[in-house]
Amino acid sequence: MKIFDGHCDVLCKLWKNPNLDFYKEDKLLQAGFPELLKGNVDIQVLACFVPTDVPYGRRFHAVLEMIDVFYEKVASEKFRPIYTKADLDERVLKEQKGAILFVEGAHALEESLVQLRTWYQLGVRGMTLTWNHGNAVADGSGEPNPGGLTAFGRTVIEEMNRLGMIIDVSHLADPGFWDVLELSKAPIIASHSNAREVCNHPRNLTDEQICALIAGDGVMGLTFVDFFTVNEERTVWIDDLLRHLDHVCALGGVDHVAFGSDFDGITKTFGDLTTAGSYAQLLEALLVRYKEAEVMKFMHGNWLRVFGNVLQ
Repeated sequence: MKIFDGHCDVLCKLWKNPNLDFYKEDKLLQAGFPELLKGNVDIQVLACFVPTDVPYGRRFHAVLEMIDVFYEKVASEKFRPIYTKADLDERVLKEQKGAILFVEGAHALEESLVQLRTWYQLGVRGMTLTWNHGNAVADGSGEPNPGGLTAFGRTVIEEMNRLGMIIDVSHLADPGFWDVLELSKAPIIASHSNAREVCNHPRNLTDEQICALIAGDGVMGLTFVDFFTVNEERTVWIDDLLRHLDHVCALGGVDHVAFGSDFDGITKTFGDLTTAGSYAQLLEALLVRYKEAEVMKFMHGNWLRVFGNVLQ
């Protein structure tokens, strides 16, 4: 069973810790190559996330440094970059492992479409519009009185559509979600968000948002963040995550839900989903509960469709 994971932060961790080796076993890496191999993860989205303490004027360059880490220390014959739909099809057909570069948070864009196009030319194929805070594009889910897309944000959406970049609404505040859905001519994704009806957190999607994402042929990636999964503070398990999957499927989302782990962006893991190598346990639990054809959609088919529809 092929596995396509829609979000991890291993690039940021490698950037922060230059001595880490992506290709060697290391307890510090939840989504290093040995764990991807162990978990049979075939395609992995790698996010370039610039921490919020990096000052304005340095953020764009920080993304360039992470892209450099990708090409110098991560991309290889074993783990090839994916730029186009043809690349995606080829990796799947030849059963090769592939990586797709994203940027997490348009605060790193520093209000420049030139910089967006530069990222694209360097291989970035998607962007999460916000992190938790507001930026020049839109407000994040952590803002107390959030607004929607700014005028600049609207030009960013239009340019991402033109380039064939994936628009990611995870972390985006609710007003911005609806603005993006109205404006984008291409399907959108929420790479790492759960269902708010099951766990009441502003980072999660409401039923209305999930239904709108479904209607627009988008996909949401259920994430392995404990406090986006259960309302109380306790150890979280795969069964807790599957309550979110059951809920999205009950809304008609069998063709519109997948997984975006957020590995290496989380410090506290589930009790039984601790690294990318744990995907086998998730797969086993899914096959008990769902038909194999449905599990294939959750594990790779839904991501492959939406990425194939947007990438040029």
